[in-house]
Amino acid sequence: MSVVDFRLPDLGEGLEDGEIVSWLVEVGETVELNQALCEIETAKAVVEVPSPFAGTIIERNGEVGETLAVGALLVRIDRDGGSAPPAIQPADDRAVEPTPSTSTGLDADDEPPNLVGYGQREGSGRRRRRGASSTSGNGEVRRDATVRTKPPVRKLARELGVDLAAIAPGSGPGGIITRADVQAAASSTTATMPAATAPATRAPAPLTAPAAPTVAGAGFRGRMPGEVEQVQGIRRRIIEKMEQSRREIPEATCSRTADLTTLWEVRASLNSQAEEAGLPLRVTPFAFILRATVIALRRFPTLNASIDREAGQITLHEHINLGFAVDTDRGLIVPNIKNAERLGVREFADQVARLSAAARDGSIGPADLTGGTFTISNYGAFGNDDGNPIINHPEGGILGVGAIRERPWVVDGAILARRTCTFTLAFDHRVSDGGEAGRFVTHVADLCEQPGLVLLDPSG
Repeated sequence: MSVVDFRLPDLGEGLEDGEIVSWLVEVGETVELNQALCEIETAKAVVEVPSPFAGTIIERNGEVGETLAVGALLVRIDRDGGSAPPAIQPADDRAVEPTPSTSTGLDADDEPPNLVGYGQREGSGRRRRRGASSTSGNGEVRRDATVRTKPPVRKLARELGVDLAAIAPGSGPGGIITRADVQAAASSTTATMPAATAPATRAPAPLTAPAAPTVAGAGFRGRMPGEVEQVQGIRRRIIEKMEQSRREIPEATCSRTADLTTLWEVRASLNSQAEEAGLPLRVTPFAFILRATVIALRRFPTLNASIDREAGQITLHEHINLGFAVDTDRGLIVPNIKNAERLGVREFADQVARLSAAARDGSIGPADLTGGTFTISNYGAFGNDDGNPIINHPEGGILGVGAIRERPWVVDGAILARRTCTFTLAFDHRVSDGGEAGRFVTHVADLCEQPGLVLLDPSG
């Protein structure tokens, strides 16, 4: 046999570990070059890890839910395709005989020239997706059908007992199977099966008291009273980040309410003109707020900064990587827009739409989730007027944006109905003084009250 070790690579931006979401191959299975081996969750992104070799899987390391460090053994592959040896205990590497070679999948000079998956080489072909079983007219099972979908949708299909191959191609672009396709297939299957044989979607928990009746949709995102959830995946990472922020950052807050009636009207006018001209433009108030925040961060750079206590240094970042919180089925995800100082209102609208969609369907990569320098939390999207945002460590501040709604407002001595919004800034008081922080949030509000300045300001 020609056995190689494939170790968990750095999937982007210097990440240190990843959690196994699911295995897509079994021991003894023959895999092709670039076939997906498993799904790894790291930095809140679920990423399929492709095989850098063709051969037979002779060992897997790690169970679903287990966290592996970058560089830890992921799988052993027999490149000759021989039969699998007797079971090996993956937890004890000392019991395994030395293997002829190892690979991280990133050693471009030593690996096969057509290796793809971690940064495709120029001129190389597109990565092949794992083939799915399909049935020919005579009932023979073959693996020539291609299932195109994203990791979270694949996971949902497993939970609902839906055969992805049976519903391929999907309704998405290029035949990709969407969450709606899986849910529709599950509903169809359940509706046509006797109640006694309908697939269960939730494993029963041990009962210590009479169980409450299960009612579909009784809890937000399927949660039910009495459940016990394991702290893992995104929830574990959220807990770690929030605890670290509260433990290490002495934060203070300040706020300002602004009249965004003119901004609301300008945004509506831009969208109306774009529609009449047949332009694919959709500008939101949030895009204006993002641009205003960038302008203010340029004027007050300590808010776009971080502190290194060991080195005794505060770094005022040259570029603005502007993060924004996205609420997803998997939890809170914070992608960031790189070099945001270079973008205008329209580009912000496009970037928010792109990154939000990728965060929600699970296709977002680690590079979009790391390296942020300042964050905005738009809890106003949930109808909240105000909030207490927590700084995204190690950043120097976070701006909370409340709901834009009609409220009583004094204009030239008269009380009128105006669209107002409250901006709340939480800032690291080690990095920024109260005077600077207060002026920053006031400047953001002033810019949003005069959206023409947001459109015309050349700072970047």
